[in-house]
Amino acid sequence: MAVKKGVSERRFPHESVADALERSLRNAKSLRAENAAVVAAARVLAARIDSIRMTGFIDENGKLDNVSVPTFLKYCQSLGLTPVEPAKVGRPAKAKPEPKAEESKSGKVVAMDEFMKRFG
Repeated sequence: MAVKKGVSERRFPHESVADALERSLRNAKSLRAENAAVVAAARVLAARIDSIRMTGFIDENGKLDNVSVPTFLKYCQSLGLTPVEPAKVGRPAKAKPEPKAEESKSGKVVAMDEFMKRFG
C-alpha cells in the first residue's frame, strides 16, 4: 500500500541542493542574462554543499566548512530566490531615552553658556 505524500513533500521533495537550485532557477521569473555569473557561482556552491554534506560538512582538509552554506544563501538572496529577510529574533532593543536639552549639549557648550550668563 503506497503512502500518500503530503502537500509539502510534493512541492518540496527531498533532493540535492544542486537540483533544488535548478528548480528554483526554472521558476524564477525575474532572472536575466546579467545574473549569469551569480547563477554560475551558486551552482558551484550547490555542488560543493552536496559533496560535503555526506561528511557532516567536513571538507577535504578535515576542517568544518561553515562558509559554503551561508555564502550560497547570500547568492540565492541576491538572485531573488529567497523571501524578504525574516524578522529578527530575540529581545527587542531597549528604547533610548530622549536627551534633555541641556544634556544634549557638550560640556564645553554648557560651560560657555554658564560663562556668558556670568560675564555676558
